[in-house]
Amino acid sequence: MAGLRATFGLCVKAHRRRLNLTQEALADLSGLSLDMIAKIEGGSSGASFNTIEQLSRALSVEPAALFRIDVDDRRFGDGLGDLVARLAALSDEDIAWVKALLDVALRPRGRG
Repeated sequence: MAGLRATFGLCVKAHRRRLNLTQEALADLSGLSLDMIAKIEGGSSGASFNTIEQLSRALSVEPAALFRIDVDDRRFGDGLGDLVARLAALSDEDIAWVKALLDVALRPRGRG
């Protein structure tokens, strides 16, 4: 079940960022707490049907869109499909290397 929570959280985050919303703004729009948004996006908390409905309304997407990113969805820009196609051509070893790069490049940075 942790895999589904992580996927759901990443999809919520992707749709939030697509709309240039902060976690705080999404919390306000959805009626959920900032803590709940952070836990959902981090994959440490699941979501009830009611919460899924609140998030989908706030993000202007169908609830199913919060469980899978459609790479052909133009709301994410033209480059996403190309990126996925390029990744699909890589070996398992190369994908692991790219994932490690992304983990480093996308980890939260300290404020300073």
